[in-house]
Amino acid sequence: MNKILIVIPYLSSGAQGSELDLAVAGWRRHFKEPHHIVVVGDHDPIVDTGKDISFISCPRIEPIPGQYTPHIDHVHKFRVVRKHFPDTAGFIYTCDDIYATRDFTMEDVLAPKHPEIGPYFKLYDWHSNAVDWWSDRGKTGELCKKNGLPVRDWVCHLPVYYDWNELIAIYDEFDCDHNSYIVENIYFSRKFGDARSFPATDYRDEVRTANPCILIGSKTWVTNANCGWSEKLEKILRDHYRQ
Repeated sequence: MNKILIVIPYLSSGAQGSELDLAVAGWRRHFKEPHHIVVVGDHDPIVDTGKDISFISCPRIEPIPGQYTPHIDHVHKFRVVRKHFPDTAGFIYTCDDIYATRDFTMEDVLAPKHPEIGPYFKLYDWHSNAVDWWSDRGKTGELCKKNGLPVRDWVCHLPVYYDWNELIAIYDEFDCDHNSYIVENIYFSRKFGDARSFPATDYRDEVRTANPCILIGSKTWVTNANCGWSEKLEKILRDHYRQ
């Protein structure tokens, strides 16, 4: 496949509204490269089908005690996608609550980015935390330091590109099928080291309230936290996509 693969893991029980439908509309309207969208998980039937999109049924894995299920579930889902598209070199990983609002290309996706709290963080005692994203952040930082990698945050709630071979090598090396890590932080710390990265806020507006104060098109993407989904946001996006 010569088209760029765009992979959206999906869990219907986590949806608050029509996020998936709107996220797909954003890629269709604004991504200016030949592409094919893949929704892996249990998909929302309201999404328009077509030749540019595939749906792979892949239920969430059973939890592993002491491990953060969403991270291991993503490993499982991406391995399943790889089996379905063996001739692709890599893919863009994105989420159902990331909405493109102006035209962009691979250059925008490939630019290394860091979250608002900064590119680096200090290690902390993650063992005392509940098993969640934050415990995996500390656990992953510890792994990076042990392996001579910088302890950096790369998770920005924005699309990223993974090379299949490089990603699978990390899965196999660190047994990510059974041990949960923030693979994004391993992958990009290995890929970019201490190279310069750009603030995520250069690329997106994140909606955190039920009253979105956004100017559509001022940034490449709009995202929403769980607390930021609202009918107002949905209307703004539908008006933009003319849905």
